[in-house]
Amino acid sequence: MRRSFLRMLFLVMAVLIVCGCSTFASKPPRFQRLYCWGIARGEENTRKFAEIGVTDIRVITQKDYDLAVKYGMTPYCGTFLPVGPYPQVITKEEAAYRDYVKGKDLDKALPKEERAKILLQRKLEKGYRYGGEPDNGAMNVMTFDTPCFNSDENYAMSKKKIDEILANAIPGVKGIYFDGIGYTNLHGCYCEKCLRDYKAFLERNKLDDTQANKDLFYRELLVNYFNAMIDYVKEKRPDFKVLAHYWPTFQPDPLFANRTKVDYCGQTVAWYFQWPLDKVANYTKYVLKHEKKYHSNSEGIPFVGLNAKQGEALAYKPPEQLERELQTILAAGGRTLLVCNGHDMIKPGFYEVFKKYCSPSN
Repeated sequence: MRRSFLRMLFLVMAVLIVCGCSTFASKPPRFQRLYCWGIARGEENTRKFAEIGVTDIRVITQKDYDLAVKYGMTPYCGTFLPVGPYPQVITKEEAAYRDYVKGKDLDKALPKEERAKILLQRKLEKGYRYGGEPDNGAMNVMTFDTPCFNSDENYAMSKKKIDEILANAIPGVKGIYFDGIGYTNLHGCYCEKCLRDYKAFLERNKLDDTQANKDLFYRELLVNYFNAMIDYVKEKRPDFKVLAHYWPTFQPDPLFANRTKVDYCGQTVAWYFQWPLDKVANYTKYVLKHEKKYHSNSEGIPFVGLNAKQGEALAYKPPEQLERELQTILAAGGRTLLVCNGHDMIKPGFYEVFKKYCSPSN
C-alpha cells in the first residue's frame, strides 16, 4: 500500500511539474526594463508611466523626483547635449538642403499656419528623417547646428555644461541622459581643423584618401567626444549611470555606439518612420550580440521612436505598428527598451500596447 501511495504521489508531482513547465513555456516574453525619454510630471501621468512598466525616467524638479520614487522608478537628472561656440561645417550643397527645409527663403511676414504648411511639404518632399537613417542613403541634414567635436573650446564648454547639470541635479538621482551628439549632415565636419587632422590621420596610419577612411576618422572623433564626456561625468559623479540615445545617426555606421563607454547604450532599432520588421529584428540582434564587444560595462538597449500625432512631417506610428515592433524586438531577444517621445507612451492606444508587453503585473 505504501508503494501504491508513493507511486500515486510521484504521478501527481509529475503532472504538476509538467503543467507548470507548460504554463511557463507558453508565457510570452516581456520587457523587464523600460527607459522612458519623458519626465515624471504630475501624479496622473507618473502613475500611468508606472502602469505601463516604465522603470527609468528623467526628473527636473523635486516634485518630479518624489513622484518617480513613489512609483518605483529610477530617476535621472536632465539631458546633456553638446555645446560650444564653433559649429560643424557642412558643404554648400548640404547647407542649401538645410536652408530649404528650414524655409530660410520664406517671407518672415508669412502667416504662421501657411508657413507651417509649406515647411511640412518641403520635409515630405525631401524625405527629411529628423536625424534617423534616411531612405536609400539620401541626403539628410539636421535643421540645427551641432558644435564641432574637434575643438578644445567646445570640449571645455561641454564639460562646463555637465558641471551645471550635475550642480542642479535633484539629490538622489541615479544618472544622466545624453542626446543630440552626432553630425549635422550625419557624416562629418569640414572645418579647417577637422580637414587638417584628417590629413594627419591618413599620414599617421598610412592610409589613402577614400570615403571609407574618412568615415573611420569621423567615427573616431565622435567616439572620442562621447567617451571624454562620459569620463567627465564619472570623474565628477562615479556613482552616476550614463544613458545615451545615439542620435542623430552616424550614417556610415548606424550601430557604432557600442564603441563608447556608456552604461546604457540606446541604439535605434525602430525609428519614428516605419522600418521593415526584418531590419528591426536584425538591428536588435546586433545591439544585443555586440553590446560588450568593446566595453564590458555597457548594456545594449534597443531604442524605438514614437510619435502619436498625425499630420506632421515626423511620421505617425499607429499602435498596431508599435505592437508589431515590440513583438519583433522581443522575438529577437530584447528585454529592455528605450522609447521617445515619452508623453506619447501613455496616450490611448499606445498605453495599452506598452502595458501588454512591459507592465510587470500582466
